[in-house]
Amino acid sequence: MALSVSCSDTTLLDSQARARMLSGQIGGANLDALAEVDGVHAQAFDPPAPGADGSQSDLKANPLTVEALSAIQLNLGGLSGALTTVLDFVAGQDAGVLNEYAYANEQSQSALYPEAPEVGGAGAVSNDGTIAISVDDPNPPALGTINLYSILQQATGPGVAELIDLIAGLDLQIGAAAGTAELDYVCNEARGVAEETVERDYLLAYLRLLVESNVVGDLLSALEQVLPTLTISTGAVWDLLEGVPLLGPLLSALGESALEVTATVDLTQLTAQPIPQAGNAALQVDLGDGTITVDVASLLGGAYTGAISPFLNELAPNTRLFVDVPLPTDAVATLVNKLVEDLLERLKDLVTVTVRAGSVSGLGATGLLIEGTLRDFLEGTATAEFSLAGVGIDLGSLLNPLLGGIGELVESTLHMLLNDSGVLQTALTGVNGLLSALFDVLRGVLALTVNAQKNATGTMPSYYGAITPERRYDVSALHLEVLGMLNLLNLAVARGSVGQNEPRAGA
Repeated sequence: MALSVSCSDTTLLDSQARARMLSGQIGGANLDALAEVDGVHAQAFDPPAPGADGSQSDLKANPLTVEALSAIQLNLGGLSGALTTVLDFVAGQDAGVLNEYAYANEQSQSALYPEAPEVGGAGAVSNDGTIAISVDDPNPPALGTINLYSILQQATGPGVAELIDLIAGLDLQIGAAAGTAELDYVCNEARGVAEETVERDYLLAYLRLLVESNVVGDLLSALEQVLPTLTISTGAVWDLLEGVPLLGPLLSALGESALEVTATVDLTQLTAQPIPQAGNAALQVDLGDGTITVDVASLLGGAYTGAISPFLNELAPNTRLFVDVPLPTDAVATLVNKLVEDLLERLKDLVTVTVRAGSVSGLGATGLLIEGTLRDFLEGTATAEFSLAGVGIDLGSLLNPLLGGIGELVESTLHMLLNDSGVLQTALTGVNGLLSALFDVLRGVLALTVNAQKNATGTMPSYYGAITPERRYDVSALHLEVLGMLNLLNLAVARGSVGQNEPRAGA
């Protein structure tokens, strides 16, 4: 940005930088007025500002503690109590996750001083104000959790009441976050003008929505009702066995009436692990806890393999999630269909199939026994024994196609059972309705803005419009806002700020 003032290589500045881990309002508490989260403010002024290192430069750093943040009290109707009722930071975090750093100096950038920036950074920043975590970090720490349920219980707006009726809890899980800004006041003596060069960066490891709802319990109940009815056609399995010529004499000796086929589902394991178990899934259901987790980065930006989503960290200034980056087409239906696919994938390990006729043990045994999980059959690793009058039959290369055929039969029967079950379809319709209500609120009531900036492109949150002076440059990794109810939630997370810088009188 070019300025109208002139300057020289020896021009000195009154400069400043700020850093605040938290700012704005949450639950009626004005965080900007609380000493516990006052942030740091570096000021290189002449005469020196109170508490500054001096007029030449000033450096302020403040590693925050979870204990100090947890002591903050709220007072807004149902949100009265400790801050942790709404915003709960993860204890025992790595150093720097809650850091604040600000540096200001009197020098303008010139031929004499080619590097003289002001720096303000908060969150996961090092002791020089730079972001301490890269997008390639395999194990980014967590920052904390915001209890959106308690916030929305106090809110109004399209779809809020419907969503509250469907859920018992809604948390926003925030990964490590950082916002950092640098400002160089550049003196171009040859042109006789001053320019400001601003660089802003942010990091947001992840955003996940954790929803607690009876809808998940309804889904579990439907599965517990439907899955025990899984029945495999004995005749279809017999046809597959008859397709193996080496088994002809054995099958003739046994007869089809001797064949028993069972498929049992270990229902206790349905609740042992989330579905799917893999991390970063756009939608993950924990039937044991009764929760649904939505990975916002995977949902809006596509699947990612690392611990940090590149998509979430390459967004333009003031990108509002679910608005500037909308949901994919047919997102809700796609998520529910993917959930069914993931459920079927889990059931491959929980369905045990046994195919039995006669006996394979004892003197002169005649019989067959094939058993394993559905996955074992599909992958050709199920155990199989065939015996005719005490003599074993080795199918060799014919065994795997037989196992695969039985596995495909069981799999298609399972698909048909789930697709045709009215009870299960009703439960899945409930999941669909819950997700639709959640996304409606995220589009129209609860604004999540990533890379929130003042004096930048995009529509900045209203909070930034009130920041003064004019040439102050702010960035926060994440800004959350209940539209039209800023006293309820208007929160900037990991915010760095630089400027306004001015030439000193007579400099």
